[in-house]
Amino acid sequence: MSEAGDVASGLPVIILFAFWWALVSMLEFLSAQGEAGNGPAAAAARETGDEAFPELREADPQFSSADFLHGACRAYEEVLRAYALYDVKALRLLLSAEVLRAFSDAFAARAAREETLELTFVGIQTAEIVGVAVQPEAIDIAVLFRAQVVQAARSADGEVISGDPTAVAAVADVWTFSHRRPVDGTPWVVVATDEFAEAA
Repeated sequence: MSEAGDVASGLPVIILFAFWWALVSMLEFLSAQGEAGNGPAAAAARETGDEAFPELREADPQFSSADFLHGACRAYEEVLRAYALYDVKALRLLLSAEVLRAFSDAFAARAAREETLELTFVGIQTAEIVGVAVQPEAIDIAVLFRAQVVQAARSADGEVISGDPTAVAAVADVWTFSHRRPVDGTPWVVVATDEFAEAA
C-alpha cells in the first residue's frame, strides 16, 4: 500500500480532473451501501467476484465488491472535483488527515503560482480491486481506476503550461480506501493515492 507521503508526488495526476455535477451525499457514496447499478464499477466487481477476496467476506460478511466499487467510483469523482474547486470542506469527509494535508499544501502551491486549471471529466472506464489488507484495526482496499479526462493548466498570464485543452487523455490511478474495524456503516476514507505504473 502507498504511504500518505505518496500523495504529494501523485498530485500532478490528480489535478488533471474536473467534474461538472454537484456534490451529493458523499457519505452515502462511501458507505458501500445501496444499489451498484450497471456502470464500470459494477462490471469490474462482477468480473472479479467476491470469492476473489475471501478475507473481506470473513472480516465483513455483508461486504459486496459491486457495492464497494460503486461507492469508490463516486468517491473518486467527488474527491477530484473537490480538489479542482479548492473545496476543503468536502474533502474533509472523504480523506484521511494526512492526505488532506497533502492536498492543502498543493492548493497553496497552486495559488502561489497563480495557476488555473481547465478540467473536464469524460468518464471512468474501469474500476477494480487490486489489493486487500485486513488488519485487526482496519481494512484497506486498493482500487485501480482507469479514466478519461480533458485538462490544461494555465499560468497567470493564460499560457498553457501543461496538458491539452483539446485532447482526451487516458489516466490510471490506484487509490487506497480504509475503514476502521469493526465495520459499522460509517464511510470509507481515502488514505493514499498513487499514479498506476503500467507494466513494460
